[in-house]
Amino acid sequence: MRKVRHWALIILGVGSLLLGLIGLASLGAYALTTQRQQAITPWQDPTTTVRERSIAPDLALLPLAGVDEAEAISRALLANELETAYSLLVYSASLSDGERAGKWLLLGQRYQESGDVERARLSYRMAADIATLSPFMTDLARAQTLLQAGTGLVAIRAYGDGVLICDQARDVATYSPHLTPAHRQQILQGLQAAYTTLGLGEGKWLELARLVSGSQTRSPQQQEVPTPTIPPLPANDEVRQAEVTRQTATEQMLVVLVPPQREPSRYLLDALTQALLAEDRVKQEAYGDEAIAAADLPTQVALAQARVQWLTLKLSIARQATGLSLVPDWEAQETDIREQLQAAQKTLYELLTLYTEDDRLTLVRQQLLAGRLGLYPDYPEETLLDELQDAQALSVSPLHLQVLTQKNSRLIVLAGKK
Repeated sequence: MRKVRHWALIILGVGSLLLGLIGLASLGAYALTTQRQQAITPWQDPTTTVRERSIAPDLALLPLAGVDEAEAISRALLANELETAYSLLVYSASLSDGERAGKWLLLGQRYQESGDVERARLSYRMAADIATLSPFMTDLARAQTLLQAGTGLVAIRAYGDGVLICDQARDVATYSPHLTPAHRQQILQGLQAAYTTLGLGEGKWLELARLVSGSQTRSPQQQEVPTPTIPPLPANDEVRQAEVTRQTATEQMLVVLVPPQREPSRYLLDALTQALLAEDRVKQEAYGDEAIAAADLPTQVALAQARVQWLTLKLSIARQATGLSLVPDWEAQETDIREQLQAAQKTLYELLTLYTEDDRLTLVRQQLLAGRLGLYPDYPEETLLDELQDAQALSVSPLHLQVLTQKNSRLIVLAGKK
C-alpha cells in the first residue's frame, strides 16, 4: 500500500512539474506573440517591394500610352490586379498628396480583403506617412487618413503600427484648431473602437472626449494650406513629338496584349524600345543642366520638375515595373539612373527654395515625404531632420513632427505640443 502511495506521489510530482513547464512555455510563447504583434514595423523603401513578375503589362503600360496615372491605377484595381496597381502607385510622380493617400488606403483595403496582410500593412503605412508629412493636406483630411490607416492596421492585427498611427489621429483631432466638433466626434468614435480592440483604456481618448463634450459652441479656425507651386512647362515641339511617338508605339502594343497574352511580338517591343530611347535623348537635352541654367527661374523650376518625372519613369522601366523588359540598356544602368534621379531631386528643391514663398518647414516636409515615398533615392535624411528641428522651432502650429528611433530605424510622427 505504501509502495502504491509512493509511486502515486512521484507521478503527481512529475505531473505538476510538467504542467508548470508547459505553463511557463505557454507564457513565453504568449509573450513572444504579444511582442511580435506590438512591434512597430521599420520603414521600407516601397520601390524595393514591387513584385515585377506579378504585374499585368496590359495595365502597367497605360501611362506610357498617355493614360492619366490615377485612371490607370483605378483600372488596375477594377481588374483586381493589385500588384499592378501597387507598382503604378509606387512610381507615380503626378498624383497630389491627397490622391496618393486615398489610393494607398483603397489598395490597403483590397489587400486586406484578399488576405495579403503584409501588403495591406505596407499600403496603410504609406497612407499614414503621407498624412504625417504632407504640408499640403488639411488637418481634417490628415486626421481622417490617419484614422482609416490606423483602424486598418488594427484590423489586420498589426497592433504596434496601429497604435502608432491611431495616436497621431488622436493628437491631430485633439490639438488642431481647424476641426469642427462634429469632425472631432467622428474621429473619437473611430478611435474608441480601435483602442478597445487593442485592449487600451479610456486614458487614450479621454482628453479628446472632454474636448468634444466641451466644444459644442466653439468655431473652428479657417486653415490656410499651402499649395504646390510648379509653373507650367514651356512648349517644346521635339519633346511633344517624342511623347506622341512613344504613346503610339505603346498603343499598338496594347492592342495585342489582351489577357492572358502577356508577351508582345519582338517587332512591337523593339518599336517601343526605340521610341523610349529617342524620347530620352530629346529630354536629356530639353531638361538638362544647360537648358535649366539658360532659363529664367520659373522655367528652371518647371524643367527641373519635368526632369524628375522623366527619371522616375525611366527608373521604373529599368526595374521592369511594367512587367516587361522594355529597355535592357537601362536595366544595366539602374544604379546610374537612380543617382541621376537623386541629383535631379536635389536640384529641384534648391530651385524651389529660391522660387516659392513657402517657409522652410514646408520644403523640408516635401523632401522628407519624397524620400519616404521612394521618389527621392538616398535622400539626405540626417540633414533634413536637423533642418526640421530648426524650422519647427519657429512654427506656431500646435502640431509638430517628432522623430522616434526604434532598432536603428527612424519613425516620424505627428504629436501635439503640450
